[in-house]
Amino acid sequence: MSLTFVSNPVAACPVGAETLVSCTLKKGRKALQTCLQGHEVSYAFGAKGATPDLQLSRHVSEVDLQPWPGIGRSIWEEFTVENQGVLYLVHYGFERRGEEVQSPLYGGVTVVQNGKTLAQLDCDVGSVTSAGYPLPLFAAKEAVGQTYAHESQSWH
Repeated sequence: MSLTFVSNPVAACPVGAETLVSCTLKKGRKALQTCLQGHEVSYAFGAKGATPDLQLSRHVSEVDLQPWPGIGRSIWEEFTVENQGVLYLVHYGFERRGEEVQSPLYGGVTVVQNGKTLAQLDCDVGSVTSAGYPLPLFAAKEAVGQTYAHESQSWH
């Protein structure tokens, strides 16, 4: 199954890059943008229309991806970008029945440090843009030699 979703784009990724998950948050006051360009994942968060408060770029091998386990009515994926001990867990998903999408995309970012949640921000309804399921990040990780072990839910 391969699904692509586009709603109201927050901002375009650079030319040649693919949007992973992007959205507005806090009633449009903030924006989250994540992109994949070659073997690099970028993460940007900040006030909408302004220079991001935080911009990160990581090689795909440094980004953890938790793919949908294949069960349940909700299809979701989550990936993690780390910065100096702070984890930014970006997720998106949708409800389905059979092969049809039953709800708008949802998403958000959770900020975690030392196992403690510092912030949980949900995307504004209708603002989520995603490359769709599965995210191209899975194939990018495989392209650099990583394999996903479903039993341990980890990359090697």
